[in-house]
Amino acid sequence: MGYTTTFDGIFHLNKRLLDSEAIYLLEFSRTRRMKRNPAILQSIPDSAREAVGLPVGEEGCYFVNEKWDEDSEVSVVDYNRPPKTQPGLWCKWIPTADGGGIKWSGVEKFYDYVEWLQYLIDNFLKPWGYVLNGEVNWQGEREEDIGTIVVARNLIILPEGAQELLRYAVSPVSVPKFVWDCFKTMEATGFSLRDWKEVIDKAVELGHGEAALWIKPNFDKYFDGMERGFEFEGEVMETQDEDL
Repeated sequence: MGYTTTFDGIFHLNKRLLDSEAIYLLEFSRTRRMKRNPAILQSIPDSAREAVGLPVGEEGCYFVNEKWDEDSEVSVVDYNRPPKTQPGLWCKWIPTADGGGIKWSGVEKFYDYVEWLQYLIDNFLKPWGYVLNGEVNWQGEREEDIGTIVVARNLIILPEGAQELLRYAVSPVSVPKFVWDCFKTMEATGFSLRDWKEVIDKAVELGHGEAALWIKPNFDKYFDGMERGFEFEGEVMETQDEDL
């Protein structure tokens, strides 16, 4: 199951990473990025993170000492949701052996790879004083799924719109007013949005036919919204864990 993309090439840094930075990025890649309770994490040893001066972060986004929590998972709020600032559950960009670049870890089924590269630049590499350049080619399972990621001075030139891709990946999904009104009505009655077929039937029953017609052509937005919430004119409706 899933979809595998392979990558060929290395992004080069203007100077080598400090050992502490390289170790942190390796641990970051090895750790499933799960929504956690930061209050619990405050008292938990996390030497790799502490060595680079990072806080626990929103929803535990910078925490990497997963070995502490691998049995009880007491800090985990949602195993299948990343912290709200991160685009997915796994980041498979890692430092090269000499610390002079960033490459693919070789682990299959790496999703949101452009968004993750943008995240690394914004949150680690650029703040630490590094400049990333280079080209990496990708090849998906489908023959036509092929392309190149081009980075020049910390700017992802190709594919275009990397910053917007990351922004979309970590933001609630904007929906039209007629969809918003429908979902808010369902929320008020305690109706779960988990099953899209039942949602369509319920929308029709409630007289929201236009919203019912919106769902199928917008499956990507619907399921993204189920993970990150729906938004209309600045107001956000977050889905509950039991909806997933």
